[in-house]
Formats: sequence, C-alpha cells, structure tokens
Amino acid sequence: MPISILNTLHDPAVRDLAWVIGSPGLPDALSTPYHSRVVDDAWCSLQLENAADWLHALDLTPQPLHEFIAARPTRRLGHYFETLISYWLMHMPQTRIIATNLQVQDGLHTLGEYDFLFRDACGTVTHWEAAVKFYLQAQPQAEQRAFIGPGTRDRLDLKLERVFQRQLLLGSSAAGQQALPDGLRLDKAQAFIKGYLFYHASAFERRAVPGVSSAHLSGWWARHALEAIPQASADNRWIILPRMHWLAPARLNADAHLAADAQVMTGGELHNMLDAHFRLKQDALLLCEMQNTGNEWREVSRGFVVCSSWPIIDTPVIQ
Repeated sequence: MPISILNTLHDPAVRDLAWVIGSPGLPDALSTPYHSRVVDDAWCSLQLENAADWLHALDLTPQPLHEFIAARPTRRLGHYFETLISYWLMHMPQTRIIATNLQVQDGLHTLGEYDFLFRDACGTVTHWEAAVKFYLQAQPQAEQRAFIGPGTRDRLDLKLERVFQRQLLLGSSAAGQQALPDGLRLDKAQAFIKGYLFYHASAFERRAVPGVSSAHLSGWWARHALEAIPQASADNRWIILPRMHWLAPARLNADAHLAADAQVMTGGELHNMLDAHFRLKQDALLLCEMQNTGNEWREVSRGFVVCSSWPIIDTPVIQ
C-alpha cells in the first residue's frame, strides 16, 4: 500500500476511504483455490495511486463524504466498510453501480446476496463479495482454522469457505441468475476482503498461512494480567481504538482525541483502565501504541487485549 498517500490525508473518513481502496487483502490472490477470484493487492495499489488527486481534494472538503456516511448510519463496522466501497465505486471514472446487497431467494429461503454489482470502464460486469475482518491466532498452527474473531464467534477458514464456495457462486445458480436485473450477465465474481490478523505477543511467530496473502496487515494480542503488552518505546502512549475506527492507522492531533472514549494514556494509565474494564467485562479491546511526532500522535502498532481466560467458546462458531 502506498503509505505516503495515506500519511498526507488528515480527515478520518477520507483516510478510512483510502485504506479501503489501497490496503492489502487477506486472501492470497495467487493461491490455486482463489485464482482469479480475489481483488489483488497490485490492482488496489494502482487504484489508490489513481485516486490520489481525488482523495486530496476530498480531504480539503470532506463534507460530501461525511453526508454520504451520515445518510447510512450504522454501528456495524462491516456496513461502514461497504458504505466506503459504495462511495468509491460511485466516483470511479466510467464505473456504474448496478446493485448493492441484492438478495438471492429460492422460494422463501434466502441463499445469499450480491454485495456489489457494477460495470467498469471496460464494460465488464463484476460481482464483489466484500468483508472486513479481524482474527486472532488462537493456536500456534499456521492454518486458517487457528484464526478466530476476538468474540470467538467467527473463524477465518469458515469465512473464506463461505465466500468462495457459496457467495461467489451465486451467479452460476439458477436462483442467482434469476435475481439479476433483466438481461444482465456476470463476467466475473471476486472477493474484496480486507482486515488484520493478530499474532500472540510472545508465543506465536508469524508464518506463512496457506491461502492468506503474505502482505496481509498484522498486529499482536495478549491476555490481560497474564502476558506483557509489547511496546516499541517507553516514550510512546496508548489509546483504546473504538470499533468504528479500526480501519486506517490512527492519528490524533497532539491536543485532540479520536473520540470521547479514546484518549492518549501512559502505560500506567492504560493498565489501570484495563484492570477496571476486565473486572466488569470480558470484551476484547483493540489498543494502539501511539508515537508523538511533534504536532500529532501516530499509530506505530496495534493489538488486542483479551480476558485472561480467552478464548471462551461457549457459543457455536459461525461463518
């Protein structure tokens, strides 16, 4: 990802938009099972470079993007991710969105939905299955099944199986074809899946995982009160990253906060806050280590702190 472009943007929503466009994906586009069915990193990087002037202009006057987001309120990060994709595709030259979240029904049974149907400048009609995911490696094995969501109700291998074995095959089913607008024929179906994988702060090493892009974004995770939180520098500070700000790397003005519940903390303040949180709750928290560059704080690493007994899997893992 051309990080230099992201670093020149200041508005949080515009930075999230740039991250959506140019960040590396989770599935490996070169993996045989996913061949030609993944939006690859090189294409995403090129799109970010092509959109640089547009993004810089939007950064100066971000109100249109803010209004677009405000018209689609949500507390779900995946929906926010899709909103940013919609805004991007709407402004991509010679690209027309045909449908979003188009459901496919087989009688009374819903088989799935087309997240995005669009026609590009070459006239190609594409179906994108979009998702943004965050998984922690709960076991030391370098396998997709070792990665689970912080809430333990999601697993990487099951998610990718659903996307590639079900969702991207909708267009080849009778019900999927019937759901398409009259006369429309799909040319290709691809996964647009981004996010982070988090590795244990001390016990696990980052190793190649079959089917996962070697360029994927990553962080660390640790159990509260049992394992040390890694810190690059004692001079750095910490913030708790609110869920709706999990996309682009965090940046804060030196005298500002990311949100009401995100303030810069020393290591001691962080540990006190974590103690208070985990006395009452078991929800995982996403932390960012922040470095002061003079006039702002910038993220240098991120990681999840989970409860001391994590993972507690008392509900079925879902896809």
